[in-house]
Amino acid sequence: MSVTKEFAVKIDTELSSLHDKRWTVTSKILDAEDSIRFYAKHYPNRVEEIKNKIAELKEQYAKIQAEIKKLDAIYDQDPWTRAFLVINSNGHVHSSMDCNTCFPTTRYNWLVQYSNDDENTIVEDAGQDACTICYPSAPAEVLNRPSRIVTADKIAKAQAKAERDAKREAKIAKEKANAPTKSGEFLYFKEGRYTQSINTERSAVSKWFELQWRIKEKVTTHYYDGTAHSAESIIEQEQKIARSKEIADIICQNLAEKHGVSFDQQLKILEDKYKKRGNR
Repeated sequence: MSVTKEFAVKIDTELSSLHDKRWTVTSKILDAEDSIRFYAKHYPNRVEEIKNKIAELKEQYAKIQAEIKKLDAIYDQDPWTRAFLVINSNGHVHSSMDCNTCFPTTRYNWLVQYSNDDENTIVEDAGQDACTICYPSAPAEVLNRPSRIVTADKIAKAQAKAERDAKREAKIAKEKANAPTKSGEFLYFKEGRYTQSINTERSAVSKWFELQWRIKEKVTTHYYDGTAHSAESIIEQEQKIARSKEIADIICQNLAEKHGVSFDQQLKILEDKYKKRGNR
């Protein structure tokens, strides 16, 4: 019979699904068989339950295998080209699942989109991923090209990366929009031995409010008991007040630039907000 592309894709799609189901059932059987020894030692009353489970799984396996056998028989009547991508980070594309470079445990991504395609088409798209044992005549220039094959796994990874990138870009955009500067950058300033950062306009306003208390502080020349402060202590107090005024002005200037107003206009806005909070 003359096999059509549509027919080959249909059969191979069904077979791909059956192979996945068989692999899942096989894994469950092996896990259950491995667990019998544990249950026999610690929970002997559950051994029979596990044996029944294994029996059920083997029945499922037999049914799947019978379906695979039927479809394999159709393929054997008039074989068509196929392509299989080994599932791992460096997986190659093979023309069958019988390549001697693979193992019985090797898992494949059945590339049904290439079923009944010309071998040259498969090799051209596989590029450097083409198995040189399965495709010995593949041109060297093709084998040096990156693969153009797109699998569901690659699509899922690309979509996941795009989502991560979009979330990261949205986060950066939000940070820039909320930042206390026109450029979207954070404000950094040094207070004493520590460098502090102001990441949002809201925190910048809060910091400006906090600094007003320091700016209004008066330099004290004596302790509570009447003992005079040293000259160094008085200078240090004056420097802290001056530094607080400097930082407050930096905040005001950056907010003014962000909102396109003058320094004096922004200062008035901050002072009005400060007064509304009852900070007189």
